[in-house]
Amino acid sequence: MALVSEFLGQLTLSYGGEVEPAFPTVVPAQDFDPDRDAARLDTAIKTKGVDEQTIIDILTRRNYNQRREIAFVYERLAKKDLMAALKGALSGSLESLMLGLMKSTTQFDASELKASMKGLGTDEETLIEIVCSRSNEELAEIKKVYREMFKKELEKDVAGDTSGNFAKLLLALVQTKRDEPSNVVDYEKIDNDARALYEAGVKRKGTDVSTWISIMSERSVPHLQKVFERYKSYSPYDMKESIRKEVKGDLEKSFLTLVECFENKQLYFANRLSEAMKSKGAKEKVVTRIVVSRCEVDLMKIRREFKKQHKRSLYQTIAEHTKGDYQKALLSLCGGDD
Repeated sequence: MALVSEFLGQLTLSYGGEVEPAFPTVVPAQDFDPDRDAARLDTAIKTKGVDEQTIIDILTRRNYNQRREIAFVYERLAKKDLMAALKGALSGSLESLMLGLMKSTTQFDASELKASMKGLGTDEETLIEIVCSRSNEELAEIKKVYREMFKKELEKDVAGDTSGNFAKLLLALVQTKRDEPSNVVDYEKIDNDARALYEAGVKRKGTDVSTWISIMSERSVPHLQKVFERYKSYSPYDMKESIRKEVKGDLEKSFLTLVECFENKQLYFANRLSEAMKSKGAKEKVVTRIVVSRCEVDLMKIRREFKKQHKRSLYQTIAEHTKGDYQKALLSLCGGDD
């Protein structure tokens, strides 16, 4: 599990030696009292008509470990599982959001992946977003938790639900063979990879997709950033334009997501949020998924990228495109206006 340590007010996530700064909007509440919170939730849930505001105030302003403590006390106090109680008390998008918060980030990712492959038809959008945007460490953790939660292997489910090159790419990513970043910059390898990407795509008739898959699923992110830069000296198009010219459908979306995440992961999520809220009646599922999965990771940085790219704040955009208690909960998780 990612260990979270607080260093000079800066949260950092430590993954087996590799420390990534975290920019959460949801941090541990200072004067935390799980007994008081559990009692307040119990009253809010039992109130005639349900007191949604109290539920929102408590659950969106505590981090996952604190919510877990509250759930533990609640069960003792109310003789009922908190998830079940919330399910009974809430509905619609607010219910999805609150139940999402009761899972750890990794459990939430695992259950979103499972849901995207359940029943008839696959929700490729969710599958692509999660598999293509998570780091090696995150994917390794997701696989472990997926196995614990569903008694199944993520690889098997992905293989059973997708096909062709799209399946090959997702499986290559789920196998977590990506190199660790190195302090040594290997210019020769950067040049070879850039040339190989060009020769496998734009330079020839038809695309040698397997070369693209192996380079994009096995090289470290800093290395790939330099490869895409170098690629421009071989190809008349940048990597994203080349992808659009060479492949279509889910494979195109997956490669584009990878490149966008390698270049700037927080900007990728900012654009996804903007896109999801553009349509009339926001795509609440997408908004919920991104806010829940990133609020204890990097939502603060996503907010900054959002403002820079879209010239208005994420907070204002949420306020404009969502409504009711769902909106209140999202705004609270957003953690303020920019």
